[in-house]
Amino acid sequence: MSWIQENRFAAGLGGITAVAAAGLIAWAVSAGNGYTKAKEEFDTTAQEVDKMVKGPVFPNDENLSEKEKAVKDYKESVSKLEQAFDKFRAPTPANIEPGDFNDAVKKALEAATKAITDAKGEVPADFFIGFEAYKDAPARKEATGILSYELEAISNLFASLAASGPAKVLNVTRPLLEEEEGKVFDGKGKSYRALPIEISFNGKEDVLRKFLSSLDDSGKFYYVIRSVRVVNEKLKAPTAADGQFKTEEAGAEGAAAAPAADPFGGAAAGGFVLPGEGDAAAPAAPDAAAPAPAPEAAAPAAGGSGVILQEVLGAEKINVFLRIDIIQFLDAKA
Repeated sequence: MSWIQENRFAAGLGGITAVAAAGLIAWAVSAGNGYTKAKEEFDTTAQEVDKMVKGPVFPNDENLSEKEKAVKDYKESVSKLEQAFDKFRAPTPANIEPGDFNDAVKKALEAATKAITDAKGEVPADFFIGFEAYKDAPARKEATGILSYELEAISNLFASLAASGPAKVLNVTRPLLEEEEGKVFDGKGKSYRALPIEISFNGKEDVLRKFLSSLDDSGKFYYVIRSVRVVNEKLKAPTAADGQFKTEEAGAEGAAAAPAADPFGGAAAGGFVLPGEGDAAAPAAPDAAAPAPAPEAAAPAAGGSGVILQEVLGAEKINVFLRIDIIQFLDAKA
């Protein structure tokens, strides 16, 4: 008897293993060939794309001329856009002594406070136009130049707000600039710099419209509104109970005024008359006395308001939050 006959299980397991191993080897060789082919196709395509990107316009003088014209037109449009903003372009002022800057902040604060209060508005108790850090401490001298530019722009901003007539300034927040933290601003590759400030105020709807319009009228500073949020002061809609009716006063002799005629009471009641109703009405008795003419309504007393219903719509105020960027355009050459 052969070994295979005596060890059928081991022989069968060995045969299955050999077949499986051969299959795995064949699959690995096939997969390796597919990967190699796909890699070669990818490399070829990548080389073609790179060649097209780096190469000149497809060999045609007409295409080259059109591309050169498009580039020229683009440069001209960019140049015109830069010229349009030249009036807002201003260099950073020279640094000044910290004490002088603090004095300038106090003068700007007094001017802003006076302008708002003169317009019947209110300012918070801790109002400092965003420069609270310098109430009792001097600014870094190396930061006073850009801070002077920002201070002038913020002063102009509050003058415009005061002219719009807000009821109350709620809050002012000004993030610190890099120079204030001892860092150096890197303007490389930048055409402008944003100096943000956040302002919240309360007032009527036309105050917001006037203030936003005034931002476009500034001839020296360029303002960009980054975000705005408007919330009604009264979050609930008015109800009938909000309207207060004026009670009718008694006559000079203390008699109550006669009730108004029912508008649907017919001709006899002095109301609407339907077609044919007047002809069908029974004639009055010959001896019946003619009704006395109704007394004329008494004129309102001198000095009276004459208002019969309290206004509940149209007088609501709104709370406004604005994040505004003061844009400093940098040197075009830089």
